[in-house]
Amino acid sequence: MTTAPIDPNLEPQLPASAGDAAPPTSGRALRRFFANRMAIVGLLVVLALVGLAVFAPQIAPHHPNDDIFRGMRGVGPSWEHPMGFDHLSRDLLSRVIYGTRIALLVGMISTLISVLIGVVVGAIAGYFGGWIDEVLSLITDALMAFPLIALLIVLAAVLGPSLSTTIIVIGATVWARYARVVRAEVMSLRERDFITAARALGAFDARIIWKHVVPNVLTSVIVLASLQVGSIIILESALSFLGLGVRPPTATWGGILSDGRAFILRYPHIAIFPGVMIVITVLAFNFIGDGLRDALDPHQKTSRTGKT
Repeated sequence: MTTAPIDPNLEPQLPASAGDAAPPTSGRALRRFFANRMAIVGLLVVLALVGLAVFAPQIAPHHPNDDIFRGMRGVGPSWEHPMGFDHLSRDLLSRVIYGTRIALLVGMISTLISVLIGVVVGAIAGYFGGWIDEVLSLITDALMAFPLIALLIVLAAVLGPSLSTTIIVIGATVWARYARVVRAEVMSLRERDFITAARALGAFDARIIWKHVVPNVLTSVIVLASLQVGSIIILESALSFLGLGVRPPTATWGGILSDGRAFILRYPHIAIFPGVMIVITVLAFNFIGDGLRDALDPHQKTSRTGKT
């Protein structure tokens, strides 16, 4: 009696145990998320910020680099100019609105880059183990041990300040947390019955990782990414504050803060408004991250609150 050869591209029929690792259904997760008031507040704030970034030319009353208001140097807020003027007589509200573009652009694209690198590194390390795991874990641990802001300053100084450099430098240096989280989850998943079944059916390792391993770690990755966007915005602001981020006169919140530093006693509003925007944005993304964590992993919420 002969047996038909197994097609390695055949989609394995997973046993019921595979569902144990799957995240909750999207409907239940959405209901939990929208039941979280702080998460809704964070979502509304982020949507408002996205609207500011997309429609900045239509919303901003002036071009961010216009210095047409001669003699208005450092003048404080008024009805006509709610945030006042900076030290070069530029409308501060316009510059803060345009700075929203840079903050969200760097935050979201850098997060995407770091997610891609971290998931690939963590999945490979956790799935194959052995010397591959040791080498990748060593690189990850070394990156986490090195002071991040010092590394960013060195790389930005070497490559030169620009928007693309800021995005790439941040994205290529903050992936270690994703790799650690994904590696730990993949190490527990690789011995599950549905992974064993996929191997038995002749599926290639790359296919198993992409089709069966990565989807089961996306919940943790999504939560971590939503929380890290705020941290990346702070990093971008720090680099711009130090003159190593986006080149002036492009309006960035960190750059405006740097401009206001020299005039903090005479014109405090120059530093106050971009600082408030950074705080609001970071809090909004943190609220969304907490809401996603509670929605996608309600057991973790129970363990934190001690409720059943």
